[in-house]
Parts: sequence; C-alpha cells; structure tokens
Amino acid sequence: MNDIINIVFATDKNYIQHLCAALVSLLENNKDLSIDIYIISSGMSKKSYRNIKEITDNYNCRIKHIIISDELFATLAVTHPYYPKGTYYRLLIPELIDTEKILYLDSDIIVNGSIKELYDQDLGDYYVCAIEDPGFNRHDQLKMNITSKYFNSGMMLINLALWKKSGLQKKVIDFIEKNPQSIWFPDQCGLNAIINGQWKKVPLKYNQQSSIFSPSFEEKFDCFSKAELYEAKKNPVIIHYTSGSKPWHSTNTHPYKYLYWKYLKMTRYRYAIYSDLMPLNLLKSIIPADLKKQIKSFIKKLLHH
Repeated sequence: MNDIINIVFATDKNYIQHLCAALVSLLENNKDLSIDIYIISSGMSKKSYRNIKEITDNYNCRIKHIIISDELFATLAVTHPYYPKGTYYRLLIPELIDTEKILYLDSDIIVNGSIKELYDQDLGDYYVCAIEDPGFNRHDQLKMNITSKYFNSGMMLINLALWKKSGLQKKVIDFIEKNPQSIWFPDQCGLNAIINGQWKKVPLKYNQQSSIFSPSFEEKFDCFSKAELYEAKKNPVIIHYTSGSKPWHSTNTHPYKYLYWKYLKMTRYRYAIYSDLMPLNLLKSIIPADLKKQIKSFIKKLLHH
C-alpha cells in the first residue's frame, strides 16, 4: 500500500477550528491522493469530532483519532509551563503510528497545492525532510556541531523507521528535561539537538514562514536563494503562519491571510469571527492591567474565605 500518503496533526481543543481549515485545504488541493490522516490529541468534544468527520467524509481519506494522556508529559509541562502540552505530542508519533514515513503538519497551516512531490522525497539516512529556521546561532547551548543547520518542526517528513530504530524520542525527551535553560521551543530544540544536522533540506515553498515577508529578511539571512524565496512567496505549497500574529487576529497582515478564511468558510466554523474581537477577549483587552490585578486578588480573597 505504498500509494497511501500518511499525514499526522497534533492538536488541542483550542486549535480545532484552525485544524479544520488546515484539513479542508489539504484535502481540497490533493483530491487525487489517497490519504490516511492521524490526529493526536488529549481528547475533544463530540461536536469537534463531528465537525472534523463532516470534512473528511467528503474526500478520499481515512481518519484515525489517537487520544493520549497528558500525564505522560507531567515533567516536561512543569519545566516549560508556557507551552501547551500539545507541543510534545509529536514526540510520541513513533510509538503511536506504525508506518515507514509520515508527514507531520502543525495546525496553523494552510496547504495550497500538491504535497505528492514532498511526500515522495527519498529520506535515506536522514531523520526528517524540513526547512531551515533562519538566524539560529545557539549551537553551543544545544550541543550541536557548529556546521549543523536548525530546522523548523512545524512541517516534517519523518523517517519513522529511523526514529524508532535509533530511539530518538527518548533521547529528545531526556535532553529537554536535562537542559531546560537551553530550550526555547521545547520539541523543536530537542529534536535539533539530537538530530544535529542529519536532516534533508527541501524547498522553502513546503513550509513558507511568515518571517520571509519582513522587509529586511534578505539583508539579514542568506539561507535561501533568491529563486527559492521568490517561489515560496509566489507559489507556496504549505503556508505556515509562524509568528505570534495569526490570520484569526484582526490586526494580522499576512499576505495569505485570506486563504485561512477561504477554507474556514468550507467548515462548520464558517461563521467564526476574529478571536480578538470575541466579546470576552475584547473585554479583557479594554480592562486596564492594574484593574485586572485588583479583580484577581479580590477573587482570590473570596475563594479563601
């Protein structure tokens, strides 16, 4: 069954809306492929399952939900409380899924073309096919060779057979636990530290990062050729909304913001509005910081009485 394309997403309940947009974009632009989709989460509501099923029922794909216990990540989550536990889910892929290779995608992406050429890449002895994250210079901290490149883990074509054979997952988790001060992005830093440059670079169009649209990008970084940058800007296959500002924020100015809303309109979330314009978030944004503190301390006092 080599003609099956295996794809895995890791998500949490706060990202289901965005996952649905990603799913529609993937399936709509790859109707000629037979796709097995795995979704790793700690569980979701019946409504969320229904919303996802409604999408996948319309395409040539099979879907498998993998529910995992957050307790597996108790130590990691305490060490890095600012990251959602979902960040670590992709480290479990070798244990949960039995295929030779699999394409991992973050939920804050839109697929804008065929992924067949990407999926057909020969992995050889490489752990992953990925895209370089520009501006990395913390080789010492992550105990990496100075010549090793650092990749973005939001899109990875994973050599699952090699991950399993080498026990990569345990090594990565051990590194994260033992070197908390060196970790900026938990699984991404951990994976790069252990893989240490043994990964294959694929064209930037397969993980178009938001930073390439900043005015001085080409002056600061030289990891992509002019032609590769041009292609990624004009004909991206996978758009990854990598900055803190996302298409579901009203102030976001990403040139491909409209594609997120285009595919979202093809889901049960078609009537969604900007998350920062939802009443509760608006209320939070207009309450002064010192008043917020007063309200919090008042609530604490009430709870302790």
